Amino acid sequence: MGWFSSSQAPTSSDTFSTQEAFLGIALATSAADGNIDESEVKGILAYLLQMKMFSNMSEKEIKVIFQKLVTILENEGVGGLVTLAKTSLPNDLRETAFACAVDISLADGVIEDSEKALLEELQQVLEVSDEVGAKILDVMVIKNRG
Repeated sequence: MGWFSSSQAPTSSDTFSTQEAFLGIALATSAADGNIDESEVKGILAYLLQMKMFSNMSEKEIKVIFQKLVTILENEGVGGLVTLAKTSLPNDLRETAFACAVDISLADGVIEDSEKALLEELQQVLEVSDEVGAKILDVMVIKNRG
């Protein structure tokens, strides 16, 4: 059974801003191995603070969103968080969110089996084509080589 194959719909009725949805995908990716350590949190925050869509937000504001999403993750699981995030994520940011997820997964230089499974399902859920998905993976492998 995969991350998103549960027949149970999320119980949360939360809707997300674009930033919350994007961060939700990043957080779910980080949680794929069963835990989120402090270095992953710092890495995600550093990554997001460089993005245009987060440029008007302080690190403190992002941390508040992060905590909201952690609570949803704890209650709904990875699949529930991604399902909720996808509904609020604009179509034109789905490939970007997938690229961010791949980048997070490769931050330590290796994609673990749990991360690989999540990325495969995330690619389908976000409707990223195989061609674009392969390109993203190639570029992120090159980016994270050093």
